Amino acid sequence: MKNRGFTLIEVLLAMTLTAVLVSSVYVTFSHILVGRQKIKDVTERERQIYFMIDLISTDLRNSYLTVNRGSPVETHKTIFKSEPENPVDHLTFTTLNHVKMAAGAKQCDQTEIEYFGGVEDGENVLYRRESLWVDEDPERGGNVYPIFKGFESIKFEYWHTTTKEWAETWNTESLNNVNTLPPKVKITVVVNEGEFDKKDYKIETVVKLKLLKPLSL
Repeated sequence: MKNRGFTLIEVLLAMTLTAVLVSSVYVTFSHILVGRQKIKDVTERERQIYFMIDLISTDLRNSYLTVNRGSPVETHKTIFKSEPENPVDHLTFTTLNHVKMAAGAKQCDQTEIEYFGGVEDGENVLYRRESLWVDEDPERGGNVYPIFKGFESIKFEYWHTTTKEWAETWNTESLNNVNTLPPKVKITVVVNEGEFDKKDYKIETVVKLKLLKPLSL
């Protein structure tokens, strides 16, 4: 019996089936790679969100006031001041949350912190200002840098022990809150996740402050 070779139709059919199989495998792996990248993007986004919330929470938790402003000339001043703004409520306060970045640096843990918002390239941006020294003007000085972007809004609310309600503003230089810190601060972040085919969602956390009474030192 003579050996029989493949006909042209059989060769073409085999090539077609092979091409279909290779294409199916390629499409499947492409979808897997795209899915993995989306998961990585979402994970990184979540990490940035919770890093931002943790940083603000730690700053607030260690906020403080002091009745001592220097003598005979005022050399330092502590405040806790917030005003509603879009996209970020404007918040300025003094805190004991400064971290030394260099060994032997002549710095203490007292620092001025300010959070405020802006817009860059069509995206909302959260900025953080930190001054390494508490001076007579806590609303000026230091370095400003962005810590988070691509959100809808960031709001702060302050618990009043007398009214048992959340307030949108707080000012330790006003008659109502002079030299008094709020016992709790609520942080509400509305995050825009449209790029991941998700709707905007809200994250809320409540921070309890440690030092409610002004320091006398």
